[in-house]
Amino acid sequence: MSETGRTAPPGSSEEAGGGELDEATYATLVEEAFIAERGTPFLMSSKDWLLVKGFRERGIPAGTVIRAIHETFERRKARAQTGKISSIAYCESAVEERWEMERRGLVGQGEGQREGAIEDVAPRLDAMARSLEEIGPAAPNEALAEPSVLAEKLRAAASKVGALPRDLGVDALEEKLSAIESSLLKSLEKRLTDAARAAVEARVSEALGDPSGIGPAVVERLRRALTRREVRRLFGIPPLTLFHV
Repeated sequence: MSETGRTAPPGSSEEAGGGELDEATYATLVEEAFIAERGTPFLMSSKDWLLVKGFRERGIPAGTVIRAIHETFERRKARAQTGKISSIAYCESAVEERWEMERRGLVGQGEGQREGAIEDVAPRLDAMARSLEEIGPAAPNEALAEPSVLAEKLRAAASKVGALPRDLGVDALEEKLSAIESSLLKSLEKRLTDAARAAVEARVSEALGDPSGIGPAVVERLRRALTRREVRRLFGIPPLTLFHV
């Protein structure tokens, strides 16, 4: 990663975007995107870890990997294929293809199969902010010990989304949106009633299954991702990502 005041040389991985995130953050973003597309728990194998590490070391931006994962799942849906994709390695060729196309300027960064071009970033952020403001009145705030805090937190998150610079770049925006979402969901999770917390934990445990034999760090990452998903579902909060709007 770049040191303060140092400019990355042209063509380097840092300039390309893959080296701007530390290894853990990069891997977590990719892992969570895969879990979100898959819709069920997923544990990265050693092969997946090495593959994702290799993407980063080659300078492939996390956003490019996430877009390729999204496109892979969309293609399967379009072909009405059944069965779960069990490994990120299944998306490897899609990542290679999209990265090559982005480098050659044959497809815009942030442009998926059904996604708009980079110029669509502003309306996507605006729509995201509006959706957060609109959920408040309809969301089930009885799950919170302080019901009035729901609308307040949603307005605050909407304000943060609305204030994001539109020219920041897709990868940087995705990172900031992820931080806003994480802060919102953690804040709501802390305020859950005992009954709501128990229900969330039960669903997370059921989805996680038997974690024996899995490293504690991996289990904790997966548990956090599943908890985040369950809290989001509980209040009807959409994923804060440019690829969902």
